[in-house]
Amino acid sequence: MVKKSTTKTAEPDFPSNEILMQEEVVLNTYDECTDYIEYDDTKEFSIPEYCDNIHVAMVNESEDKMTLEFDITHIEAPIANALRRILIAEVPTMALEKIYLYQNTSVIQDEVLCHRLGLLPLCVDPRGFQFPTEKVVGINEKGVDCDEEPAGDATRNLIFKINVSCTKNRNALPNSTDPKTLYHHSSVYSGSFAWVPIGDQKSNYTDSTTPRMVTDDILVAKLRPGQEIEASCHAVKGIGRDHAKFSPVATASYRLLPTIRLNAEITGEAAERLKSVFSEGVIEIEKKGSKRVAVVKDARKDTCSRNVFRHEDLAKVVQLGKNKQHFIFSVESTGALKSSELVVEACKVMETKCRSLRKQIQALIK
Repeated sequence: MVKKSTTKTAEPDFPSNEILMQEEVVLNTYDECTDYIEYDDTKEFSIPEYCDNIHVAMVNESEDKMTLEFDITHIEAPIANALRRILIAEVPTMALEKIYLYQNTSVIQDEVLCHRLGLLPLCVDPRGFQFPTEKVVGINEKGVDCDEEPAGDATRNLIFKINVSCTKNRNALPNSTDPKTLYHHSSVYSGSFAWVPIGDQKSNYTDSTTPRMVTDDILVAKLRPGQEIEASCHAVKGIGRDHAKFSPVATASYRLLPTIRLNAEITGEAAERLKSVFSEGVIEIEKKGSKRVAVVKDARKDTCSRNVFRHEDLAKVVQLGKNKQHFIFSVESTGALKSSELVVEACKVMETKCRSLRKQIQALIK
């Protein structure tokens, strides 16, 4: 049951830094004068004071360091969104850019195969390389891409080579139908690529940091006896804004921290219903004397489905919202760098952009 108060009380004040979620509308999504919630036009804005209020907390990190969840509080949506966009499009990585295809007798067309190869994620630190200074050689008037493969620049390129041909397995059982048993190299995987050092590149790496594909089990193509793929692939440094293959993250997203307020005591059958309409772990039922009372256990786990508004009695006493200054970030790296390193690199890019903007504004003022 839902315990109602015997005296009339004013509706609880809703904090200005929270979004109010109702059944069909969302209120308080913006601020009256600025995106900066604690803005006070009677005082001079202090950047050091603003930065001191920002807090970052690590919540969860996978064992391989490729997936990260962390919280940032006391910032505004434009800043959080800028960090997200930089993670996706402006943190540089290495990717295969030029494919010198010497042999391709598979069923996959040359241009489709080259596109597939370009999307393979590379496990190499891009911070040790420079951006290319010249455009990649294009097709000439005769339709020839280039006369011969260039040697490559040790400061700007990585070279991976692949040479796989499919042959029959003469030891296969007569009644076998599995291509992996009937043929050798019937499937070409990313593990078939071999890194070829340029100049003294090998001295810059150890066995654990040798440039390679992120995983060896990405299927590239399927072959049958007599078919072959031979190519030399040149990788360059780039950013996701130029092409998605350079994006260092599989996902980079954020959501606001949900808030749930119970404005009345909910017990018995109503408490059980309240628990069932939220995600698991959000609402728990505790014993209070002889009663079983619903309490908010972990609002963070709420998916904001708003199913509670389907129950008229519960909708009157449950208040849903989101904290506009508490951002829950989720970052999943493609494998070039750890997720935590990508966040740091994104912050460096943002700092560089801010310094550049400041310099341009100062030049205009002068």
